[in-house]
Amino acid sequence: MIPLNNAVDIETYNFGAMSFDWSTNPRTHLIPFDPTFGDYNILLDGHAHTTVSDGRLTPEQLVEYSIAQGFNAVIVTDHNTVRGGLRAERYATRRYPDKIVVIPGMEYSNCRIHMNFININTTVSVGNKEFPTDEDMQRAIDRVHELGGLVIVNHIPWSNHSLERLNTPRLVNHPSVESLISWGVDGFEIVNQATFDLPTYQRLLAHNVMSLQQSNLTGSADKPPLIIMTGSDVHTPNTAFAWTVLRAKEFTKESVMDEVRNARTSFLFDPTGNRAEIMPGYSQKYLALSPLSELAEYFGSFYDRYHAQYSFHGTRCQHDVVDFHGRSIGFFVLYLVTGVLLFEAIYQTIGLVTRFAKRRLRRSVHVE
Repeated sequence: MIPLNNAVDIETYNFGAMSFDWSTNPRTHLIPFDPTFGDYNILLDGHAHTTVSDGRLTPEQLVEYSIAQGFNAVIVTDHNTVRGGLRAERYATRRYPDKIVVIPGMEYSNCRIHMNFININTTVSVGNKEFPTDEDMQRAIDRVHELGGLVIVNHIPWSNHSLERLNTPRLVNHPSVESLISWGVDGFEIVNQATFDLPTYQRLLAHNVMSLQQSNLTGSADKPPLIIMTGSDVHTPNTAFAWTVLRAKEFTKESVMDEVRNARTSFLFDPTGNRAEIMPGYSQKYLALSPLSELAEYFGSFYDRYHAQYSFHGTRCQHDVVDFHGRSIGFFVLYLVTGVLLFEAIYQTIGLVTRFAKRRLRRSVHVE
């Protein structure tokens, strides 16, 4: 029962049947994090996934979900492939040309770092393996720039978070912010879902201030400004927390990318989320198998399994750790044996009473 429960992926909800016929407007209660930023006309989601990798929404659903969440631009970044982004772009161009701009990309994903490669039409596989070296990552960054794309480093707090019982960060030997800047990345994701990466944000502000001062003094800067990006990182449809904002001259991918490329962005942030109502229905497969699955959950109380981080290359970045609860297993055996003995005692008692009653009945009939 336990191996079956671990081996079979039972999707609880039917995400394929979801539609998004509602809308939210973060403008009504949020202002840009930089209060001097001024007006804006683009609300961008810089990080999103679809069923092409490990998301729950199809590329077409993601476009509609993004519109409902108040975005009018989205960068689709499935793990290690641009296929989802290209498909979403085709759908948005055909169905919602005046409502949303879709920018294809991919999330370079492995056991050391996650980075978004944005505004590319080709999957970048160079330098991408389970444990890339520093040189591998630099080669990948260079290849994106050759394709005319940008590189955004994702969710540093998530990447460096220690995994329970594994005593290791989620991503092993993550490069420092300083190393990544020296390798030529273009920016950093400083809000991922509800997490605000304040240290990285402060580092970017300091860098950009120095870049601006140098540009004002000499007319150019050795260190160009770094892009400040936010992303929903949506896998399962949920509430939205942040919107990257910018002023585009035209409602086109090229115009949006021009503002991003020049680091002219700010963002709206609501740590409580917009509380959008997103309630998918249960899948029929889950309802059919849940009695068995829930029974397996009982036996799962005999151990704790701490899962290692998936590498997105068919392996794990660490080894899983399993803690067996000997006391629970021992008492389960004791309860089981006690139950069997009790059942047997009751069965034997009922048998004795039945035989005794039959003898009394036969004697009564004989006397009469």
